[in-house]
Amino acid sequence: MKKEGTTMVAHVLFQWVLRGLILTFLLRTTLSLNPDDPNVCSHWESYAVTVQESYAHPFDQIYYTRCTDILNWFKCTRHRISYKTAYRRGLRTMYRRRSQCCPGYYESGDYCIRTYTWHGHSGTWSSCRESKDGLR
Repeated sequence: MKKEGTTMVAHVLFQWVLRGLILTFLLRTTLSLNPDDPNVCSHWESYAVTVQESYAHPFDQIYYTRCTDILNWFKCTRHRISYKTAYRRGLRTMYRRRSQCCPGYYESGDYCIRTYTWHGHSGTWSSCRESKDGLR
């Protein structure tokens, strides 16, 4: 019983370390643009992650008791359902915030730069603040 408890603690610790690594990776890859920049808009996107989860797996446990059955030497077979910890893989949907340049801007390094049209006239520009409120 003690070994099973130790295994469960190790499993939970492993899950927390894995989540921390995933979170660190996501923060490094998604925060290239400054979300406080007025020209940066953001949206939520979902993605699937494979996880290992534990569950109680039932099994038939056979045990013997004394009884009045003389043909079986006063020993009767009994059954009971017991459970052991088993593991399975599952998919979990996670969400992350993605930053992108607002409409009318393009990404250049860590900044969003205004896009100009070159068709002989200047286009009308809607403010990014209006677009930003629509995406958040």
